[in-house]
Amino acid sequence: MAVAKFDPDGGPINVEVSCVPNRNGSYTIKLWEANSNLVVKKYPGNFLNTADDRYELDPPNSRHDGRLLEGMVVVAIPPGVGPSQVSMVVSQDGNVLATDAGSVPPGSPGQLVDLFVDLESK
Repeated sequence: MAVAKFDPDGGPINVEVSCVPNRNGSYTIKLWEANSNLVVKKYPGNFLNTADDRYELDPPNSRHDGRLLEGMVVVAIPPGVGPSQVSMVVSQDGNVLATDAGSVPPGSPGQLVDLFVDLESK
């Protein structure tokens, strides 16, 4: 599993989901409490509109130590075109801390890609 080692005293922790090339799809990013089955927050979105697919985790950063980010991405790829790459990127202060990604093959009417990044304080 990818691990994002963040600075508790740094800027906001950001998480961004993308699909390249862009295809019809949607996602939910879940922020799981450390060592628990409790979902702290959900960030829903889709690739059909022009809205930003980047989210800032609520401060303070220290509360995110040990938490888990899960990106549940569903993308439809029509037949006859190439695959798409979906990814979830965690960053802080302009630096990429961790990435998880997966590929969706052509002819997928709606395939789920489940992405995970563990958050750890430096």
